[in-house]
Amino acid sequence: MELNQLNMPLLEKLFSASITFREVPTEKLGELGRSVMEMLGVAPYFPIPLYVLHTCNRVEVYAWDVPQPIVHAVLSRYGGYADRVVVRRGTEAALHLLEVAAGLDSMLIGETDILGQMEEAFDSQVKSHVTRDLLKVVVERAIRFGKMVRTNTNISRGPRGLGSLSIIYVKETMGDLSNLSIGIIGAGSVGQGLAKELKDEGARRIYILNRTFEKAKEIAERIGATAMPLNRESIDECLKKCDVVFATATSFEPIIKEVPPNHKVRLIVDLGVPMNVSNNLPVKVVRLDDLKPIADRYNSERLQEIQKVKAMALEEVENIERALARRAVEIELGEYMRLVALISQEEGRRAGANASLAANSAAKRAVLPLIEALKKHAESGNIETVMQILNDAKRLMKIPQASTS
Repeated sequence: MELNQLNMPLLEKLFSASITFREVPTEKLGELGRSVMEMLGVAPYFPIPLYVLHTCNRVEVYAWDVPQPIVHAVLSRYGGYADRVVVRRGTEAALHLLEVAAGLDSMLIGETDILGQMEEAFDSQVKSHVTRDLLKVVVERAIRFGKMVRTNTNISRGPRGLGSLSIIYVKETMGDLSNLSIGIIGAGSVGQGLAKELKDEGARRIYILNRTFEKAKEIAERIGATAMPLNRESIDECLKKCDVVFATATSFEPIIKEVPPNHKVRLIVDLGVPMNVSNNLPVKVVRLDDLKPIADRYNSERLQEIQKVKAMALEEVENIERALARRAVEIELGEYMRLVALISQEEGRRAGANASLAANSAAKRAVLPLIEALKKHAESGNIETVMQILNDAKRLMKIPQASTS
């Protein structure tokens, strides 16, 4: 079935605004990311849920049931590049998010870094109550889909992310990793993946720098590396000790602004979000664009998997609509059950204190079969009818007045 043939009344409320390495140079994405990420500071007070995804290759905003003034507010965050933002709605936005999670929209098709970055953003924004309600269901399902695709297809066969490509670049440029001292700045999902892969590829001397020293220590102990705090002094020390330094931190200001006069470092790989390394340093700095020729080599091997993943994504869009229908009914039923509890408590009070608990239990038992039936009807595509039934039932329900005695 074609996308435009699908009837998805709930997913039609999904909105996305996206700008990627295809629309603007990667160094500009960092500037845009700063502006868009500032929305998270006020997002808990927004009337709508948001999910913001900022990586080295994209700056995207997903929102639910968006009024036009909010659309303008979101697009204004992209500043002078607002005319390059790709706006999607409904099933098109859902399909795009699924393809992002599957790695189809990445520089390296099928890369896995994006999945870790999506999970980190999701966990943080759910905790701060930014990503919530039905939007939470959509993002959660997309992350689950990304994992399923990589298990059931060969879309990620070979190098697994930009970290893998950068390791290939270093090996092709500088030779055997076992002869090199290597530093990693940042212990997020990209930094952790790099550390493990470097160890597996034969690196013997690895230094891990992170703002949270305990996290750096935990990873270092796991792979036999050396943990260091992340500050100006330790960065200088790393540049003096290491032949190669990978910068993978999330920081809106460059972390490596200069190199000390007696530095040992010969190559710095910048995988940060946004760029971690200043321009015009006296050593070679590898940017994302430098990795594209290597990505293209492996992308050609993965082309045959793309159509398979796209077909799976189209099917998953329908699954998401069903999950949304179930969740929407659950939310509405929560309010309905609150009203049932009020009535049962009042009836129990009238019958005597000992009868209150029994009345509440009996009411729930009587309503539960109806609840499950309504959820199944919603999942079958009858969400609008089910919601109308619930609204009618609440309107007809006689709510007891609070006792004045």
